[in-house]
Amino acid sequence: MKILFLTHYDAMYGANKALLSLLLALKERGKDVLLGIPGKGKMTKALEAAGIPYIICELTPWEAPYVEPISFIRKKAKRKKKIADQLAYLYEQTKDLDIDVVHSNTSVLGTGAMLAEKLGCKHVWHIREYGWEHYGNYFFYPAKMVQDYYEKAAAVITISDALAENKRKKYPSANIVRIYDGVTLEEPVKKEDEDRIVRFIYIGYLFPMKHQMDVLKACDLLKQQRITNFQMIFAGGGGNRYEKKLKAFQKRKGLDNVTFAGYVEKPYELLQKCDVGIIASEYEGFGLVTVEYMLHGLPVLGRKSGATPELVKDGETGVLFDSPEELAKRMEQMIEDAPLRVRLGEAGEERAKTHFSMERSVEELITLYEKI
Repeated sequence: MKILFLTHYDAMYGANKALLSLLLALKERGKDVLLGIPGKGKMTKALEAAGIPYIICELTPWEAPYVEPISFIRKKAKRKKKIADQLAYLYEQTKDLDIDVVHSNTSVLGTGAMLAEKLGCKHVWHIREYGWEHYGNYFFYPAKMVQDYYEKAAAVITISDALAENKRKKYPSANIVRIYDGVTLEEPVKKEDEDRIVRFIYIGYLFPMKHQMDVLKACDLLKQQRITNFQMIFAGGGGNRYEKKLKAFQKRKGLDNVTFAGYVEKPYELLQKCDVGIIASEYEGFGLVTVEYMLHGLPVLGRKSGATPELVKDGETGVLFDSPEELAKRMEQMIEDAPLRVRLGEAGEERAKTHFSMERSVEELITLYEKI
């Protein structure tokens, strides 16, 4: 079986990290895999090291945030022309490769569905995000056309039950299958215990729907209560207005125990120094970083939204929250109760190893391929 995967970016963020692990695991099991990717970078270097072939091709999203009608209409015309050109190019590159399955690693791309139709092969969606709810994206194509592509696909994989339910409401006739991402430890856990300051970490791109601002507000509430024996670390790139807004708030409130570490290539080095993981995203499709926290034995403070309550069992592997005020209380609880941190962390580690292993994820995917 020959499988062509498509991804819409070349950086090593969550979706591509999960995809790379999947490609490596499938190759180890003898599957013939190929990746279409829009440019060279860390992802292609990893592919080259593993001997996995790839095709460089610009891949334009078939949806975008809706700001106002005129600019969206102009953008739509340009994007549809680009997509048509990219589809023609990809078809020429793949028409003689005997592709059995085109596997789109995101809902952001419609090119995979169109290419599979043109090649006469199966198409599989791998949905990792809430397009409208999280990003405010609108499609450039008619709703009926989009629905048809979802409902005639061989399968629509979602990475959580929450995401599956969301897609079933939109595409009731689609063959929706939930397969959790498989997550592996990059390095063995070596906990460092140099002092008794409790370190919280939030790994993720600096983006409004990730709600790093709520975490800063919680830190400010703790400061007002004279609770300062903790450190808050944000690890993630930004370079945008939101990052400036976050840092301005930090400076204005005098939050000296808050650190912005920027993009961290080897996050496990930070995780080994931390005690508690935070995920404050709204409409999180899965939460690769949530499972990484758990694998490192960190209890998780997670927002009651998207797939987070599915991953984090409230009171068992972490604690859920709804607001900055509630988060501040949960953080205070973690600071004051070391035995609770240990108990939740150990339970989370066991859950991550049991439910979110790469072996389990790959076997479920291979079984799905065989069925379609």
